[in-house]
Formats: sequence, structure tokens, C-alpha cells
Amino acid sequence: MNKIQDINFNIMRIMKLLNIKPLLFALGLLLLGACDGRREFPSLTETGVTIDQDIILLISGETLDVNARFIPDIFPARDYTWEVDDPSVADVITNEDQSVSLTATGSGETLLRITSLDDDALTASVRLQVISSAPIDITDQATLTVNRENNGGPDAGEGSPKLVDGDTSTKYLSGYLTPFYLTLEFDSPRVINIYRFTSANDAASRDPRDWQISGSNDGENWEVLDERTNEFFNDRAMTREFYFDNNTAYTHYRLDIISNNGASLFQMAEWGVFEFPED
Repeated sequence: MNKIQDINFNIMRIMKLLNIKPLLFALGLLLLGACDGRREFPSLTETGVTIDQDIILLISGETLDVNARFIPDIFPARDYTWEVDDPSVADVITNEDQSVSLTATGSGETLLRITSLDDDALTASVRLQVISSAPIDITDQATLTVNRENNGGPDAGEGSPKLVDGDTSTKYLSGYLTPFYLTLEFDSPRVINIYRFTSANDAASRDPRDWQISGSNDGENWEVLDERTNEFFNDRAMTREFYFDNNTAYTHYRLDIISNNGASLFQMAEWGVFEFPED
């Protein structure tokens, strides 16, 4: 056996020992697939469009960018247009990325809609509420009661009145055990559409996570008006605002804390409720 034959023989032995032959065969198939006979896949295009918000609230003069979500979740291949049913409420500008710049110009309620230019079956809409000026804080016009008070009582440094004292540096702290609820009672029925929570200074595990807002006119029969799940406060002393649809005046508004983030205590710096200004 000459030197070249000897080298080839040794190479074949190594390939056999390392089981390389099947790997080379698989590689060959991949290379064949990459040739002119490769399969062509059609380009992806949207089959659906959604808007994540249920309701958008703006004060007249405010501008907001609103994004749609396309299905499949790709950069939109189609062209879309945005419009409002009542143009006197807001101006819309469709952007190159198919988002919309929405500017509130009047007041009232309308629908904001996105529609594909080549397929009007691909459409989604969201309610748009525009108010003439800032919501009115009416928290101090109500009496707060809680079903679980601070261990030191309401007059303690972290008693329940701290929740509605207008000072985000104070807080209400109590042991957490369900049912856990707080109630604001007004002398006369009020229509509330907005509330704000401010997280307290420490221990995010004590923050509210799941809750309900309910309304009543006798303190016994309750109508659920708003429900939130898996809500989080990323910072301490962080204020978050929540808007819900409500046209009914109630004397009682109850906040049920369904769950916090796992602690045996509950805490919150502020709970504020707001009504719309009269246009």
C-alpha cells in the first residue's frame, strides 16, 4: 500500500469511528435543499388587527400616540388608516409605522377605528372619551371606612385616614386577610369614572395586585364597575390612574383588594376618586 492509499485508508477509518458519514449525508441534503429546487414560502401578511386598550381617555388639547397590534405579530405589510366617528372630538394622523397620533380637540365620546386600505374586514376600534378639562378630585367629600384597621387604630401613624389625606409620603398599613375592602361614602350620589392609587414607601409585596371597584346606593347591594388583575407598581410613591366606564351615580364606592403581592400586610399611600367636569 503506497503512502496516498495509506492516508485515504486512515481517513476512512476515522470517519467510520466518528460516524461522520451520516453527518456528511445530512449536510448534502441540506445543500440540495438550498439549490434552485428549494421551496418558496409566501410572504407573511396580516390576517387580523387589534387595539389593546378598552377605553382611551383624553383631556381636550392632549395628544396621544396609539399603536395597533397586528396578527401575525410582524411589521404591517398592509397600509392602514385611522379615523374617528366624530371628527369634532379629535384629529387623527396615521403614521408611517401604522400607529396614530391622536389629538383631542373637543369633548364627548366617539370611536377610534383602524382599517386596512385593501381589506375593510381587517378593522378594530376603541372607545374614545374626551373631557374639556382635568377630572375633579372629590375624595375629600367622602367618608372612608375599612374592614381591617391598622393595629394602632385609625389615629395611628399608619391608620386608614392616611389613605385619603392627600399626602403621598404617608400611608395606610394593615394586616392583610381576605375579605379586605375599603369604602368611600358620599352624602349624595356621585358619578365616578377615574381613580388613582399611589404605592407606599417600601415592600412592594404589600401592594395591591388584583382588585374590584363596586358601586352601591344602600351599602348592601353592589354593582362591580371595574376589575383589574396582575397590576404592578414599578416604583415606590408611584401614582397610577385607572379609567372605567360608568354613567350611574352612587353614594358608596367600595374597593375590594382580591390579592396583594404575597405579603401578610397591605399598604397604600393614596386612593383618590374623580368625576368628570361639566361641559
